[in-house]
Amino acid sequence: MPSIVLVVAVIAYPLLTGISLSLHTVVMTRPDLGRPFVWFENFVRMVQDPVILVAARNTAIYVVVGVVSQFIVGLIAAVVLNRRSKHIWVARTVVMLPWFLPPIAAAYMFAFMIDPRYGVLTKMLSFVGIDISGQGVLADPNLALWGALLVELWRSYPFFALFLLAALQGIPEELSEAAALDGATRYGYFRHIVWPMLKPVVIASTLLEGIRLANSPTMLLLLTNGGPGDSTQVLSLYAFQQAYQRFDFGYASAIAVALLVVVIGFTSVYVRVNPSKEP
Repeated sequence: MPSIVLVVAVIAYPLLTGISLSLHTVVMTRPDLGRPFVWFENFVRMVQDPVILVAARNTAIYVVVGVVSQFIVGLIAAVVLNRRSKHIWVARTVVMLPWFLPPIAAAYMFAFMIDPRYGVLTKMLSFVGIDISGQGVLADPNLALWGALLVELWRSYPFFALFLLAALQGIPEELSEAAALDGATRYGYFRHIVWPMLKPVVIASTLLEGIRLANSPTMLLLLTNGGPGDSTQVLSLYAFQQAYQRFDFGYASAIAVALLVVVIGFTSVYVRVNPSKEP
């Protein structure tokens, strides 16, 4: 019974409330409108909203590029750190530090580093012939989303590094010795022994990070707030803006519910296509 109460209070009630809001007109600045039941008008409004298409495309780019880049860097870090050494804990701690940094600190730190006038990264790149001065990365519609992805990469790759390092350390050393005796190459050992044992962790970690990137607009909110224009607008940020800047909670809930359906559908397909165990 305590578990049922907890599930209802933490999951079921907020979810059902969000679905209910999506079927009503709820504009906090227009109390005269009341709270009429409008069926699927908010979802029809989504289809007719040109920003939704842009936000959906940006969301797909943000999630796919973010997960892939973080996974690659995290895997490299995990392989490098997977060794026995007296002082390896120092390197492991340094690698994990960005993950402990609050998002607001990471966002404003990088915003200052890539500032077109004073940024240290801007100055360093100018020495090798790469000019990002002028309007700057975050003010350029063609670069702003990639600048935000760079910040996400720096801050979030330790998530994958931690998961994959734990999985690598769980592989018995006897397997490596047996593979070496059988004449297996490093690539063959990784492909036929390491990767199958990492696969469950890879599926879980990529799925969790993909859901986080789709649902959490924190970094984009702090860096660009969806701009310039709508070049960094994503669905979760657009829903946040509709709710807490325009106070249109009905439309915001419709966007959130639509995103929820997409995430659930993608998760179901992803888990079925990538089973954690071989049949």
